Amino acid sequence: MKPVWPLLATIALGSSACAHPYLAANFATVYQPRTHVVAVAPLANLTTEPEAAQAGAAIREAIYFELSRHQEQYSVTIQDIAQTDKLLHDAGYTDSAGARLPGPDLARILHVDAVMRGSVTRFHKSGAGGQVVTALLFGFAKGSEVKADVAIYDGSDGQLIWQHNINKAGGFLSSPDALRNKVGGVVAKKFPYKRAA
Repeated sequence: MKPVWPLLATIALGSSACAHPYLAANFATVYQPRTHVVAVAPLANLTTEPEAAQAGAAIREAIYFELSRHQEQYSVTIQDIAQTDKLLHDAGYTDSAGARLPGPDLARILHVDAVMRGSVTRFHKSGAGGQVVTALLFGFAKGSEVKADVAIYDGSDGQLIWQHNINKAGGFLSSPDALRNKVGGVVAKKFPYKRAA
C-alpha cells in the first residue's frame, strides 16, 4: 500500500476539539461478545477538495497503524488493511465507492463482524507562502485543517456501535508521527473493544 504522508506533511495536528465518542448502550452485552474481526475501511471524501481524499487515506493509515500496534489490548482482531483493500477491489469497488457502502454491505464484502468507516467533512490547506508570511509576522502558522468522522457499524444489523469526531488544525511542520500520535493514537485509545482487565 502506497503511503500518503507527503500530502499531510502540511498538517501539523496541534489543536483538537473532539467530543466524547458515542457508544451503543448495549455494546458490552450484545455487540462486543459477537465481534471477532473489525476492518478499517477507506474514508469517504465529502468535501469539494480532491486532496481531502488523500487526507482521508492518511487518517485511515494512522488509525490502522495505531490499532495494529495495540492489538494485544483489544478483544478483536484488526483486519490487515492490505487484505481489506484487496477484498474491496476484488468485489469491484474503488476506495471511493467502497467508502460509501452501508456498514453491513462492507462487513459482508470484507468478511468481518464489524467495520470502521467514516468521512472527511472539511479539508482546508493553506499555501506554504502564506503560512511562512504568517509565521514571520505573527509567530505562528495555522496551516491546514481537517475534520472527519469515524464510526464502527455492526456487520449483521448495521447498528452504529461507536462514533468519534476528529478535528485537527496546525502549522506546516507536521510529520507522519504527529498524525499517528494525534489522530491514530486518540482513536486507538478510545477504541471500544478493550480486553477485560
